[in-house]
Order: sequence, then C-alpha cells, then structure tokens
Amino acid sequence: MIRFLAILSGVLLVTSVTLMTPWAGIPAVLLVVAGWWFRLPAVAAVLLAIGVLAAADTGVLAAAATGLVATAYLLNTATVSAPVGVVPTTVPSVAGAVAFATVAVCAALLPLRLAWVPVAAPILVILLYAMVIQGVAQRRRRNGAEAQQPVSLPR
Repeated sequence: MIRFLAILSGVLLVTSVTLMTPWAGIPAVLLVVAGWWFRLPAVAAVLLAIGVLAAADTGVLAAAATGLVATAYLLNTATVSAPVGVVPTTVPSVAGAVAFATVAVCAALLPLRLAWVPVAAPILVILLYAMVIQGVAQRRRRNGAEAQQPVSLPR
C-alpha cells in the first residue's frame, strides 16, 4: 500500500509540475522515479516543484494542492524501504497537512491588509514558542516528580 501511495503521489507531483511548466516535467519524472528507491532524488523532486511554483507564479490553490501532493510523496517515499508496520499516512498526519493547507489558503485569500502585521508576527511566534516549551517543561517536571519519590533522611 505504501508503494502504491508513493507511486500515486509521485505521478500527481509530476502532473502538477508539468501543468505549471511543461519543460520541467522531464526532470520531475526522472527525479520522482529515482526517488522511489533513493531519498535524495525525492527531496530534489519536491525542491523542483517548489522552484516551479515560484517561477510560474501560480495561484494559492495550486500551490496548496502541490504542497499536499509533495507532503504525501515525501511521507510515502521515505518509508518505502522502512520495516513492516511503519505507516506514514496516518489520520493525524493527513489531517494536519490538510488543516495547515486550509489555514494557509484562507490566510492568503483574506483581503485584509494590515501594515502592523509584519511587526507583530515575530512577537506572536516567540509567544507561541514559549507556550509550547512551557507545556513541555511542565509535563517533563510532572513525569520526573512521579518517578522520583522524596527520600527522608533519619535524624
């Protein structure tokens, strides 16, 4: 099943690259086919798709669709040679990719133009990072406290 998904997502990646820029279809085919056996050409195929997206100046939906296909391609080709039982396309991975693509499309299509957003974005990223780290630190402290029982010394 993983091999089938790797081939299907590779064909879709080549199709999206060829639709955007026809001359880039030939290197995309070569990289995708080589990517089914080696990881480096798979990454190069996705980088080619990103370059074609930038050069072709496509729309938001085409970029999101190509990003989803590239994500599926990398997930499945990276695990073609993995041990039995490794499943790359789980419900959380697919739901996360689709949710992030949807949020990106919605953010790009909003006609809102605020001049102060570039100033607020780094601050928001730092605050979100601090919240994530704080949650991890509390979880680690909680797990460490349960593992270590306080030892009382005799007097």
